[in-house]
Amino acid sequence: MKKVLQIALYATVTAMLPFQSCNKLTDVVKVPDVNFTGASTDIVIPPTNDTTDKVTIGQASFSYNLDSMIKAQTNGAVGYSSIKSVKITSITLTLTDPSTANNFANFIYAAAAFNTDANSGGYPAYTIAYIDNNPDSYNPVLLPPIVDATQDVKKYFSSNTTFYYTLAGKLRHPLTATLHCHVDITYDIGF
Repeated sequence: MKKVLQIALYATVTAMLPFQSCNKLTDVVKVPDVNFTGASTDIVIPPTNDTTDKVTIGQASFSYNLDSMIKAQTNGAVGYSSIKSVKITSITLTLTDPSTANNFANFIYAAAAFNTDANSGGYPAYTIAYIDNNPDSYNPVLLPPIVDATQDVKKYFSSNTTFYYTLAGKLRHPLTATLHCHVDITYDIGF
């Protein structure tokens, strides 16, 4: 029995020699993709009477350590350096203080974009999602369609990333009160 175990161990070590690099090993042993929704934030939308143009209606920034999150979700099997792709799968905009007079019905158009400090912020802002002709009916939650769910946005990420989220919109009815919008974006991180 001991001899069989020694032969099995030798065969395993010999078979793994071509994959000495961790990246090569993660190519052979597929690590499941990680759905990441931790990059959430809150954006304040001030009152306004401007119903003529599409304008920035609110912004927020925050930092997030992607390397730590990935290691926590994969039990340390991989980290940021193992990422092959990052795709945005969904966005949810939730007003935490809507009223019948101030909610997403006020917006005929709404959009969300992001940028990060990766590459010293040298990339243009990326439009995540938008909705045109938003219905004129009470709605505290908006799920605008993703512009391109197949687009790899990995270049916007680094191990420890500062995110900059921007909401834009065009009003059909003036906003008469400050609104607070919680933004949840889900990313699919592929290895």
